[in-house]
Amino acid sequence: MTLKFSELIKSDLYRYHGNITIGLFIKSLLFNKGFKFSFWMRLAKHYDSNPLLRFFPKFMFSYYKRVFVSDINYRADIGEAFCIRHVFATTFGENVVIGRNFTIVHSVTIAGKNGHFPVIGDNVYLGAGSCVLGGITIGNNVVVGANAVVTKDIPDNAVVVGNPSKIISYKGSSNSIENKYEGTDL
Repeated sequence: MTLKFSELIKSDLYRYHGNITIGLFIKSLLFNKGFKFSFWMRLAKHYDSNPLLRFFPKFMFSYYKRVFVSDINYRADIGEAFCIRHVFATTFGENVVIGRNFTIVHSVTIAGKNGHFPVIGDNVYLGAGSCVLGGITIGNNVVVGANAVVTKDIPDNAVVVGNPSKIISYKGSSNSIENKYEGTDL
């Protein structure tokens, strides 16, 4: 199901605060780096095909990419309720597919290899410095630990650490996803 732009923004805002109000929206847009970045990213994607309106959102997104030293492509397919806790040094391309309730922190890399790109499920948490590389699939409810390098498919509910990555448990991400968006909270 594809959400409207306003619903995507509300779902993102919910992930940061567990609530949605106009005051939280304004406060987050002014002071929350992750929300500000994802707002301009989503706005740039929303207006990408409109030649009259696309300049300003793309300009603002490009500005924040430089400010936060991030190289996330606004054309990436990112599901609702995206939460980026620390924007700095994060990168992924336009062919990446990401599910809902996705949380990342700083220095995360999601990259393709030989023309194939990762597909990431719902309720996934990627820790600081983690790398997800190649045409792999990461299942639902997965935690990828800090500095893990993932180059193979990861099943649902796995907790992965290390370089090369290995599964250490199947306890999943239930304790790692704050303010989980269920689709009825808006």
